[in-house]
Amino acid sequence: MLEKILDFLKNKYFLGVSALVTLILVGTSVMNYYKEKANEAEFKKFVEVNEEFSLEELDAEQLSKNLDLNFDTFGFELVSKTILAKRALDENNFELALSLYLDAYLTLQNSDISEQTKNILKDQYIENIVRIYMELEDFDGGSNFLNDNAIDSLSFHDLAGDFFKYFDKNDDAFFHYDEALKFDMEEAQRNIINLKKPLKE
Repeated sequence: MLEKILDFLKNKYFLGVSALVTLILVGTSVMNYYKEKANEAEFKKFVEVNEEFSLEELDAEQLSKNLDLNFDTFGFELVSKTILAKRALDENNFELALSLYLDAYLTLQNSDISEQTKNILKDQYIENIVRIYMELEDFDGGSNFLNDNAIDSLSFHDLAGDFFKYFDKNDDAFFHYDEALKFDMEEAQRNIINLKKPLKE
């Protein structure tokens, strides 16, 4: 079984996911697999799904229709949806990528992992989701998502500032950039945020 796990972890599509998600989620999933003696069929399904991702003749849309990405194990589901969302992004299929990231984000919110780990991952998913809304020129969808998932953090306010600046909502952009500047940060980062503020008319 350990050899199967190691072979699986070497797969190029798996390694294409961000290092943060890979390290946290797969480590958690594998540990939980052994700790809770998860069903071997569940792990087998996870490996089979990953093998399907390596089929270059299928695009993300086809894979999404062909594969069941719902798992009983939180980590397997989150990683699978994240990998496919990344592939959809690479193919400029922003609608599918958004749908998968939103599903993964909901899965994350409903998980019982530690709050610290959850918050780190939420930051990553929120950024991906909001930037896709920007790609789609969907102000209403993005602003509603930001309002519904507001976090009082440096990264959230910086992202929200970028979003509102992109859509020329300068008052909202100023508000969020100013909120971001209230957090402790390096002087270089502070200067970058100040430079991103819209020009005052």
